[in-house]
Amino acid sequence: MTGAVHIPAEAVDPLRDGLRSLLAGAARRMADRDGLAGEYERSEHDQADLRRIDALRALLREIAQSTPPRDLDVNPRAHAWALVEALGDQIAVHADTLRDTDGDEERPEALTRDAGALQALALTVLLAVQAQTLSPAPRPGREDSA
Repeated sequence: MTGAVHIPAEAVDPLRDGLRSLLAGAARRMADRDGLAGEYERSEHDQADLRRIDALRALLREIAQSTPPRDLDVNPRAHAWALVEALGDQIAVHADTLRDTDGDEERPEALTRDAGALQALALTVLLAVQAQTLSPAPRPGREDSA
């Protein structure tokens, strides 16, 4: 896949965890709004959350086929928002867990290494999306315009 972002096998499970966390958060926000007045405002917010849920579920479906986790190539144009949000969620989880570790010398090193890998992957996704955005449009009649 041209322009794909490579997701290493060790990042697949944290990515899934981030997607599930974000899906739960969106569903929780929608449920919390159910009892609130202002149906139009609630509807607008619900529509935004439904679009987010669709994007998160699309990426989860694509990576769910990798059991056990294996290296994957993902289209950043199709999944950029979900990738960045899920990776950001897991980077925050790793940072919180790292802050909460007490006296375990091996755990902070592993958490730091994993968080660094997730940060590098998030940066790769952002750069891939930016490169696609900035790339010149193919000219008609050229082989690369297909």
